[in-house]
Amino acid sequence: MAIQDKTYFKAFDGLRGLAAIAVALLHWLLSFVGYLAVDFFLVLSGFILAHRYLYAASPVSSGKFVLSRFARLYPMHLFGLLSYTLAHRLLVKDIPRYPDGTLFTLLQQLTLTHNIGLNSHGQTWNVPSWSISMEFWLNVLFFCCIHRNTSSLPLLLISVIGLTVIYNLTGHIDTTYQNYFQIANSGLLRGWSSFVLGIIAYRGWRLARTIEWPPLILLLAKCVICISALALLFARSGNLSLLDIFAPIAFTALVVELALEQGILAWLVAKLQWLGTISYSIYLNHLIILMVIDCGLVHLSLSHVQLTPLYLGGLLAYFAITYRRVETAGKRLITKLSITC
Repeated sequence: MAIQDKTYFKAFDGLRGLAAIAVALLHWLLSFVGYLAVDFFLVLSGFILAHRYLYAASPVSSGKFVLSRFARLYPMHLFGLLSYTLAHRLLVKDIPRYPDGTLFTLLQQLTLTHNIGLNSHGQTWNVPSWSISMEFWLNVLFFCCIHRNTSSLPLLLISVIGLTVIYNLTGHIDTTYQNYFQIANSGLLRGWSSFVLGIIAYRGWRLARTIEWPPLILLLAKCVICISALALLFARSGNLSLLDIFAPIAFTALVVELALEQGILAWLVAKLQWLGTISYSIYLNHLIILMVIDCGLVHLSLSHVQLTPLYLGGLLAYFAITYRRVETAGKRLITKLSITC
């Protein structure tokens, strides 16, 4: 029986939205382990780009690929940078200043080079954007170096070696700007280790969808995957855990399971597709809402836990607007300008 290629995975949108909320809650509550959502994003990115480009029906030129990724990532990144700077100026009465130099770090932000190992003192300006810098250049590396006939075994070895290096040199996976041996950026290594697992996940899905799985086996697999993911998120004595190093592997299995879109879990997260639509806006700009609430309600003596409903409501309202007015409009504008030129 012929297998029809899917063009969209609804369950991914819902889970992407939940992951973005997890990051927003990490910075709001501080004790929440939302940093693992970044690794999920990278596994999912590898899966989606493999689907759209690596196994596309027709080849895509390098220029079209880079333009597509730039149009997808840059408008909201630029808006987040400008919004963060404005909010910082209004609320703190100063522009952001950093040890590596205000102008230098600003230029890095504008050129998406702020997390490739050039900044020795750490993250700059709008903090969540560190992963946008990393993802953009990983996407370019993916297009240049990985092809449909690239074996999955080297990709798996690359991931295992990368995660092992991170484990030995950092002790957990929450690493971003540090340079190993003065030359290898840990954030890039972390991102690449997760991204290539997403490519393997896509290939796993292509194989798994051709198999008629016995219901009991499918149910057991779902239970093991979900329990493993929950254990990595909550079975810990502190915020950071050595077990985090296994998170990308667990996310790989979870992505394959959800891509099959079978069972109640896939159905439930697919219902949150609307949340996934604004997930990029939430992820990249939630610090602005956090700063406004902190400064505006500082005299109420309420904890972040008590203000969580207000925080989440502000996120959803604000980013429903920025998705339409900035993310979608910016992508359309860049695409139009490229055609004109």
